[in-house]
Amino acid sequence: MSTFLAHFHFWVDLEEERLKKKAASLTLGQTVSLYALRVFLNLVVLILIGAAFYGIAQATQFMLLLQYLPSMVITASNFVVPLLCDKIALLEKYSPGTTVILALLRAVFLRLVSLGVLLYTLWEQITCKGEISNKNCKLCNYYYDQYKCWETRVGQEMYKLTLFDFLITIATLILVEFPLRIVVDHCSCKLTQLVGRQEFLVAPNVLALVYSQTVVWTGALFCPLLPFINIIKFILFYYCKKITLFQNCQPATRNFRSTTSNFFYLLVLVFGWMLSSVVLLYSVAKIHPSYGCGPFRLNSAMWDVVPGAVKMLSHTSKEFLFYIGSQKFSIPLFIFSCVLLCYVSALTSVHGKSVTLLKSQCKLVSS
Repeated sequence: MSTFLAHFHFWVDLEEERLKKKAASLTLGQTVSLYALRVFLNLVVLILIGAAFYGIAQATQFMLLLQYLPSMVITASNFVVPLLCDKIALLEKYSPGTTVILALLRAVFLRLVSLGVLLYTLWEQITCKGEISNKNCKLCNYYYDQYKCWETRVGQEMYKLTLFDFLITIATLILVEFPLRIVVDHCSCKLTQLVGRQEFLVAPNVLALVYSQTVVWTGALFCPLLPFINIIKFILFYYCKKITLFQNCQPATRNFRSTTSNFFYLLVLVFGWMLSSVVLLYSVAKIHPSYGCGPFRLNSAMWDVVPGAVKMLSHTSKEFLFYIGSQKFSIPLFIFSCVLLCYVSALTSVHGKSVTLLKSQCKLVSS
């Protein structure tokens, strides 16, 4: 396995060096044309993503008439727009690694911000755009007439996003990937051979899992069964992806180092966690709970339950909680975190030097 990985990284290095030499040999006119093309394609991508955001915002306005419309629009945009961005990235003539990372950045921006647009539009409607003095929100501090149980409505939207994400995956497997495999295997015309089997790309599939996890984090408070539903969805996803990988797909033609994208996936996961944390903290601390349902309907905010629960604890438990929140605990924790961060940074530097040395050796061997 290590020999295979060494050959794989060596091949990727050679491919990147070839593209760098090709880029260095371009004339001034060719370079200007290439950058102009990239700027134009980036504008096209921004227009596509902006159109998706506008469609999500407009679909949320009609939620009362067509309750599944926002989830359908978000799922469709998350499926169609990344495919278009992926094809556009091929025209920009970057290196394989840069092409994959650029396509992922656009897909991440689309997925996370589309979720943010949905949540922001819901917040505008539930809280009358934050204006408690509005006639629709003055009585109950939220739009009671349309959202008698706003927590349930938010949970329903997260549930519908999870459901439609699962349905679009199953529909793609049954209606696209299987028929495409059958046509390519049994038809010898030039068009089908040119299209070929679908490629199984690891990066977008990992990104889809990160997006699903972000939806679960956001909706777990409002839909407690959502994590259990997501576990079942992931199990079914595993077997569906396994079937399509071995039966319907061909090896990817664009290779890149997985090590360069591991940090990127973790960073996206952190951004998703931050987005869901902001939503949950604001909902718990600021928005008035629904009067019509829920265990918090008698409180002015969900957070009011926490001080009451702390007062009911024993003296020892309260002292322990107060100690964790004091400077006596936070300062040693901060020092320990700094030491741990310095150790990880030094370890990363050592590994980086080793990688640089191996790259130099690969270049010497290739020359």
